[in-house]
Amino acid sequence: MDANNLLEQFIHSYSVTSQIMFPILVFIIILLMKDLGKYSKISEKINKKLNNLCESIEESGFKKEHSESSFAYISRYIIKRKSKN
Repeated sequence: MDANNLLEQFIHSYSVTSQIMFPILVFIIILLMKDLGKYSKISEKINKKLNNLCESIEESGFKKEHSESSFAYISRYIIKRKSKN
């Protein structure tokens, strides 16, 4: 076997493989980005619902602490309501 011939075959195989795999890789990246965008929209909807819930709780007179997250505030409200019952 000639080393030059082996190197040429390797380069040819690599170029053919890269021509086939590049569109597949691009397709996978596009699907991944589309999927991540969907999760971003769902996350925004969940955050909006949590903020609306927090506003409704605040309107009932239960005050939110300044540094408190929405989850902690809602949890504290639920615990307080359970302890009253």
